[in-house]
Amino acid sequence: VHDRFLNLTETHIFSPEWVNEARFGYVRIENQSINVPIATVNDLGIDRPNSNVDQLIYKFTFNSGGFQIGPTPSANQSQTQNNFIALDTLSYSHGRHLVRAGGEYDRVNLDKNFPQVFNGQLFFSPGGAYSDFQNFLLGSPGFSFGGSGVSNHQYRSNNIALFVQDDYKVTKDLTLNTGFRWELAGAFYDELYHIGNTHADLAQAGKNPFVFPKGINRYDIAGITGTSSATTLDNSYASNYGPRLGFAYDVAGKGTTAIRGGYGIYYVKEDVGNVDQLSFIAPILPITFASGPPGTMATLFATGPGQLPIGGVIDPAFSPVYSQVTGFPNGDTTQAPNFSGNSVNLFALEVPRHFVVPSTQQWNLTVQQNLGHGWIAEVGYIGTKGTHLRETRDAIQAYDVRNHPLTITGAGGATYTITENTAANVNARSRALGLGATGYQLFADDAISIYHSGQASLTHRFASGLELQAAYTFSKAMDETSTGNTAFNTAVNDQTSLADSYGLSDFDRTHRLIFNYVYELPFFKSAAGAERFLLAGWTASGITTFQSGTPITVLDSGAASAFGLNASGTPTTPNLVGRVSQGVTSGGVHSRLTHYLNINNFSPAPAIGPDGSTGFGDLGRNTYRGPRQQNWDFSLAKTFRIAESNEFRFGADFFNLWNHAVFSSPSFVDVESPSNFGAITSTQGSPRLIQFTGRYSF
Repeated sequence: VHDRFLNLTETHIFSPEWVNEARFGYVRIENQSINVPIATVNDLGIDRPNSNVDQLIYKFTFNSGGFQIGPTPSANQSQTQNNFIALDTLSYSHGRHLVRAGGEYDRVNLDKNFPQVFNGQLFFSPGGAYSDFQNFLLGSPGFSFGGSGVSNHQYRSNNIALFVQDDYKVTKDLTLNTGFRWELAGAFYDELYHIGNTHADLAQAGKNPFVFPKGINRYDIAGITGTSSATTLDNSYASNYGPRLGFAYDVAGKGTTAIRGGYGIYYVKEDVGNVDQLSFIAPILPITFASGPPGTMATLFATGPGQLPIGGVIDPAFSPVYSQVTGFPNGDTTQAPNFSGNSVNLFALEVPRHFVVPSTQQWNLTVQQNLGHGWIAEVGYIGTKGTHLRETRDAIQAYDVRNHPLTITGAGGATYTITENTAANVNARSRALGLGATGYQLFADDAISIYHSGQASLTHRFASGLELQAAYTFSKAMDETSTGNTAFNTAVNDQTSLADSYGLSDFDRTHRLIFNYVYELPFFKSAAGAERFLLAGWTASGITTFQSGTPITVLDSGAASAFGLNASGTPTTPNLVGRVSQGVTSGGVHSRLTHYLNINNFSPAPAIGPDGSTGFGDLGRNTYRGPRQQNWDFSLAKTFRIAESNEFRFGADFFNLWNHAVFSSPSFVDVESPSNFGAITSTQGSPRLIQFTGRYSF
């Protein structure tokens, strides 16, 4: 990591009323994430076409507990980012008003090499009579994907903002803060045009769903014609409006009771998450899927539908060709259909064509009361709401045909009616026929979150040897995703909507109580001699936290096999057998370490196909909560007075007061044992304070 930062500021005072501040900032981030391989593809006999640029072995992922073997990150990466920021703020102060207005321009240049899945990732699930790890030993992955081709990019983004704010002192007791901010946020694009997008609605209309920016035509790639904007989106900029309003009111005009409140809308600038998804498109960087019988794991990406191009080149042989159904083996629609073209075997990532920016609404109302003698109490309500949050799901999830037979149209206008769900015919039941239902992700921007909290605090400013703060929060956080994960689906169960994903946030804690304190113990202050030396001057301090546990989602790794979702790491749940409350066992936490949840209260997701392929369970997301938690940090320190003008402070572990310590200053001799304590002297004539701190956590 090599980072550089530069900031230049020029402040100009035109008059006592007019002040201007101009700033320029430059940030350079130069990072590399390079694996040092313990074993290479040659060591293990892996035949992979891109081994000319990537010698890393596969990453192996097991559904049981998310256990993984292999390099992380899953390929060597590097990036150089240059950020340029210019902003200007003009302030005008007159009477009861302080008005500020200004603007900002941000430019991001990110040169990146992102061969994220060049080494390939293999997933192992329980199947037949074998566990996931046994299938690994047999060399039989249930699902695999890998990529190759060109992975270098020159990402660019522009952002503009204007704002105005007025702090208006209405009376001596009331102040209003009003403001407005307008932002024009730019989507990232690639100056090398090594990106493309997938529009599933085109496949639903029987058309080629892959689109590319017009600039790609410079490469003259057979089968590829660029037709879209540089961002591949319909709008490359999003216009955002953020009003701000706040107030502060001294109720009695005596500075003892204050009421404060505010509301605002805030936006998050685009990161490279979206455009990185657009880089995984054939033939730029095709991602393919592979499977095979035991013994073929070494050649998964060298032959058949999983074959990859040579690394570092754009191979026209991998240009997307729209797939059409050409028939079923022996006319049996429960079997895997035959397809023309290659699009059904390619990994398809879609970023919505309408570019929007995530936003957060924040509001609060608090009352603060001075209780006297250094005590202050505060009670308030704080809420936030997130909109257009990022989530990832398989929006072309296969149809369930049990009660609604599906008729599809194949090559030459031939029609086929599918009446049963099987793991084999999942791509024939795709909502976008021609795209693989198990190899598609919508990198969407439609998730929401909501947070409500009541907060109370009691503070004692340092006086009479005591400083204390106690804070309590009663809150509830709900959302449809709690992660910015970009690799796997975040939606739970049914991927066609987020209804099954809405639940408690992963970080929700209903109750949180925290104390922190510093207390100078009053004992033996008037003592003298050895008694004062040993027993006076002690200080106790600490932080104590009590909080609810975090939510838990019960997963069923064998669910949704009829939709092909269990192989790709989509979170799926089992069925609930009894009441929700019966899912948690009773007793102390330590006695329930191996059975905190009652596994008998859940059953596997039901089979919905003749081959035993499964659907979704009915259990929700984050239905249960882990055990409550408490944490105690405590420190005990003592100040020893050596001479009238020299003193030092010695702190130690709570359970080992005379812990060995070595002074770093040559002005003091080492403390080797308690017997040497009296030999500590100072060669300095001025007062010296030395403190050693220790902490013991329960």
